[in-house]
Amino acid sequence: MILSREILAGILLVLFIASLVGGFSYWRKHQREKMEELTTLVYRYELGEIKRNEVEKKVKGTPIYAYFLLISGSDVEKALSHTKEEQVRSLLEERKAYELYSEGRTEEALKILEKVGKDKFNYPSALLLKAFSLEKSGDRKSAKEIYRELTKEFGGTYFGRVAYGFLLTD
Repeated sequence: MILSREILAGILLVLFIASLVGGFSYWRKHQREKMEELTTLVYRYELGEIKRNEVEKKVKGTPIYAYFLLISGSDVEKALSHTKEEQVRSLLEERKAYELYSEGRTEEALKILEKVGKDKFNYPSALLLKAFSLEKSGDRKSAKEIYRELTKEFGGTYFGRVAYGFLLTD
């Protein structure tokens, strides 16, 4: 029996789509394995088993490079310049705000913390740092408003409980 052109074209199309799906699955698996390898290298660096330059060559240009820069002693600004991922940037900006807060530069810290929106995973911690910064700069009233918000919105979490504790200190 001879196959018609339409049936043959259909079979080829199905085979082509199956090849694409298989290729994509293989590529995703390869990417996950590569990321696991890189995170293991960074972990071994943290344990002191591998030298910095060995790890840096392999992680440069990857999503974990910013984290590697932080744990290896680079400043937050350098780490920020090496990531485009919004959630990572948000966390690094909060870290920068914490450094400014620790140095007593609360106004600069507050400017950075204003950028951390509710859509970011680190919003509760950034909000708590904002309250601390306001309190340190003498604005206890605004800090208490944030403590109340944290208690209401995140009451069952660490950040909500810490905020509640600060409300009780009045």
